[in-house]
Amino acid sequence: MERIEAWPGELRTLSTGRRVFVRHATPPAADGADGRTPLVYVHGLGGSSTNWTALMRELRDDAGQWALDLPGFGESPPGDHHTVAEYVADVVAFLETFDRPVHLVANSLGGMICVYVASRRPDLVLTLSLVSPAMPQYRVPWAAGATAVMAVPWLGERILRSAAYVEPEKQAARLAAVLFADVAVIPAAELTFAAEQRDAWMRKPYADAVLLSALRSIVRHYTQQGRQSAWRAAGHLLRPTLVIMGARDALVGPWGRTRWRRALRYARLVYMPNTGHVAMMEHPGAVAAVIREFIRDASRIRTPASTRRTLEQGMRPAVAPLAEETTHASN
Repeated sequence: MERIEAWPGELRTLSTGRRVFVRHATPPAADGADGRTPLVYVHGLGGSSTNWTALMRELRDDAGQWALDLPGFGESPPGDHHTVAEYVADVVAFLETFDRPVHLVANSLGGMICVYVASRRPDLVLTLSLVSPAMPQYRVPWAAGATAVMAVPWLGERILRSAAYVEPEKQAARLAAVLFADVAVIPAAELTFAAEQRDAWMRKPYADAVLLSALRSIVRHYTQQGRQSAWRAAGHLLRPTLVIMGARDALVGPWGRTRWRRALRYARLVYMPNTGHVAMMEHPGAVAAVIREFIRDASRIRTPASTRRTLEQGMRPAVAPLAEETTHASN
């Protein structure tokens, strides 16, 4: 069986004082400075930069790509706090290291984080692509409800202690059933790679504490009202936005696209049948095609104002008048 290799990376210290591990893929044809807009990826709860390995392989010829491990996840050391607000500051600090706005791509928890990032700092983001973004909703899918139970004080710690006695193979199988619509479509090497990466992180002494802290922060944001609401932030997005929803997502129900249509008049919504929570891992080729098409279409309507790193007061939002919703075959 062919072994999957992660993209190489390095630890970087952000202006927040926290350290993040960042993986980087350079286009083979790049010679010196690459003038193409970079792609930056942010993973979800319990995930890491390696969640984007297959998608980065698909988009390698398109532009330079960077995928970061949020503090406490993947290869990044933990920080003092592991909350949505802290992660928003970390992503902003990382994006500030680029000399231009980027194409920002995120999944699940990363989606919520990047909604806040793009709404507060549109000068850092050229386009925003969200794969099953974790956003507040009244109707919660079964897996999301079960996960939210872990946010209860003491109960989450007890559940994780009990899980430690379950064989790694069984844990991997249970997680795959939650994340994917059809495990059979994923090459065995990819599944083995994902399971190894997850197991390596879960063995770290701080993994449980980081996971529960981040989860509890998500739950708090799900109940946040008023100016701090994630949906209020989504309503203030100034950049062309793509939202990909899986029809069989057990963590973020596909019915959430109705709320996205209300929040963002000009968002492009892509509905993928036979797809679970991590479409970029389950159907990387299809997701790459959707993102490539979205970036191409968004670039056609971009104005000089939309590329400025600072939006002037009164500047009209540079939002692409894209299709309201499309259905994309998974394979």
